[in-house]
Amino acid sequence: MRTATLLRSGPAVWAALVLIPVLVWFSAQNTESTVAYWPSISSQTTIVIGFISAACGAGAAWEAARLKQGAIPALAPARGMLSIAALHLGPIAVLGLIAIVAPFAVVMSSVTVPSGFPNPAILTVSYSVILSHIALGWFVGARMPKLLGAATMLLFGYLWGFWPAAIGTLPWLRHLNGQGVTECCGLDQEPSVRSMAATVMFSLAIVTAIVLNSALPKRPWRPLLPLAAFTAVTAVALTLAIPLDFNGTQTRDIALRTCSGQNPQICLWPEQDTQRDEITRWADEATKKLAAVGVTPDRQVQFGNPHPDQANVASNIATSPVPSEPPPCALRRGAAYPGDEAMVAIYAWLSLTGGVPKHDLAQRWPPEAINLAERVRALPPQAQNAWYERNMRSVHDCSVLPDLNPASYTKAAAS
Repeated sequence: MRTATLLRSGPAVWAALVLIPVLVWFSAQNTESTVAYWPSISSQTTIVIGFISAACGAGAAWEAARLKQGAIPALAPARGMLSIAALHLGPIAVLGLIAIVAPFAVVMSSVTVPSGFPNPAILTVSYSVILSHIALGWFVGARMPKLLGAATMLLFGYLWGFWPAAIGTLPWLRHLNGQGVTECCGLDQEPSVRSMAATVMFSLAIVTAIVLNSALPKRPWRPLLPLAAFTAVTAVALTLAIPLDFNGTQTRDIALRTCSGQNPQICLWPEQDTQRDEITRWADEATKKLAAVGVTPDRQVQFGNPHPDQANVASNIATSPVPSEPPPCALRRGAAYPGDEAMVAIYAWLSLTGGVPKHDLAQRWPPEAINLAERVRALPPQAQNAWYERNMRSVHDCSVLPDLNPASYTKAAAS
């Protein structure tokens, strides 16, 4: 069959006219959390896999039903079902590939494009999901009326593409449908190999079972081998997926960082190397401002923004002494943690002291905490340090109540 005839009679071209604009629009609404780092850019495109797999699965079901209605396998018995399927599903597979690439243009237009290239592993995982839906659509469409099969795959593809991510009690499900790495990645993270392997294995289970079902001769035992293959490969996928948490990320190899300086030591990822001189200068300025009130930054500091500005650097340096998680005493069931109130105020005070502009801090921090921090900054340096040391005790110890009133330290400084 000529390619032009194949494209004109099949659903791929018509589906593309609807699918591609929808993907571009949807991707444009979901770029806020994208970091200018290729694994993050690549993972953000996986959020549209539910749309793509639903459309491609429906197209495959339509083709299967149309060929069955036209008795094409009976008219060309020498070709075999696999060669017929490859010919008619090829344009749909190409549509799936184009649809994966299309969202990159949108995501990349909203961030500063880093050097390098898209993460090939994430693209492979996404495409495996699409191929599994195409195979499933071929199987379903041959067993249902034309419209019903396409509608079934459209609904199933959409639900399977988005529903597992909403189930908090079964987070491992999202590692089977290709959404496991959607929340990836911070600059110190990379996509979880285990999550991606689970997705590929589950997709492989579906494709293998349907290929075997189409290739094997019609015998009473024919369903047994595809079912056995599906069960075995799915068991491997479940073994990989079930132990995983919601986010499909793993720690990035810290050997990629380059650290320099002392007290604090500044550690930069390859994406930040071009700004090393600026970042070092800004970090030194923030460190000196903290030293004036007796605060020492953490021993080692890194930055989550691929292109940090002076406010980002000052914030990271200044707030580095604040623990990233509550102490163990606050994690016990029913435990009270008075350190929460202290941490909010301390964070604001450290940020302003380190040089973060007030208007920048006001975009993400409560005004009452900023006002309290400014009152504390009006105290003499010794009193500010006393306020900080006293309230940091409540951050680390659940039994210590904070004393955030600046007046308490004014009296102490005066005496």
